Amino acid sequence: MDVPGKLSSPRRGRRPTVVDVAERSGVSRATVSYVLNNAPGQTIPEETRARVRAAAAALGYVPSAAAASLRRGHSRLVLVITDKALTGYVTEPFLAAISERFTTAGYTALTHEFVSDEALIALIREIRPFGVLALTHLSREVTEAVKETGVPRWYSSAQGEDPAFRRPWEEEIGAVQAHHLIDRGFTRLVYAAPPEDSPRQVIARSRAIGAARACDERGLPAPGHLHVPLDRADAAGRLFGGPPDGGRTGICAFDDTVAAIVLAAAYDRRLSVPDTIAVVGVDDTPFAGSLTPPLTSLSIDARATGTLLTDRFLSDDSAEGGNIPSSARATVIQRAST
Repeated sequence: MDVPGKLSSPRRGRRPTVVDVAERSGVSRATVSYVLNNAPGQTIPEETRARVRAAAAALGYVPSAAAASLRRGHSRLVLVITDKALTGYVTEPFLAAISERFTTAGYTALTHEFVSDEALIALIREIRPFGVLALTHLSREVTEAVKETGVPRWYSSAQGEDPAFRRPWEEEIGAVQAHHLIDRGFTRLVYAAPPEDSPRQVIARSRAIGAARACDERGLPAPGHLHVPLDRADAAGRLFGGPPDGGRTGICAFDDTVAAIVLAAAYDRRLSVPDTIAVVGVDDTPFAGSLTPPLTSLSIDARATGTLLTDRFLSDDSAEGGNIPSSARATVIQRAST
């Protein structure tokens, strides 16, 4: 029978334990465990529950995360796997929103940039996470290894086995750019990608796919595809080096940096913007409105996108793992370049 015990405190410098809480509240260690872990199916009087909680608070007792992990078979960590392509103006608020949403749900996000299959599997086995949120491609071997570790929840943004996998939400961005230019009367489009050695090429490919799909939907030929060098003079020659043909061209730029180079190259070639050349970027960076002419760009609600992705990860729909559809919250910010 549980009876009130004497007031006791752990020795100075020692972390309070379940035994200390039990002695202070006059109940068994099992009762303390049931109360503090909200164990179902226990008929413990509310007065006893209150006494246990008060004793734990007075002692400053904090449950052992390691012990809880052993009981559950996993920690409260969610491993968020990134890669070198996840850089840029919107990435920081995107990842911050993911971390904050996990925190409010009672989890801790641990971000890890992918290096190798072996390193990732070793890390998962070491920290025993609740879930794996991979914002990069995971090979079939890694996926199977993740499942074998018993991770309760996982998500991979990979679409198929190709390491250069498609990212559906990035395709949406390219499609929005293309539709905007087509709506403004441009029937010949070009997708302006970053330099060929850029780690963000995997994202650029997905955006170009979206732009091509939009052209197909509108009955237009597929966009041309160019890699834009960071050198202004080189860009002018590569983009507009041929003889003028009097046509109008709409350019979907990978991001605002690429768009700024395109605008500078158009200026050097004395091309009228937006009458002959129209340019739309992505990210709506702080400098976009200060370019000449001011740049039309897509504003990505990175925080809303990150929160939406995390909510889908935490939902029952993702409990079996696999690919969760996502979407980018993109809005066209109209300026003088289109």
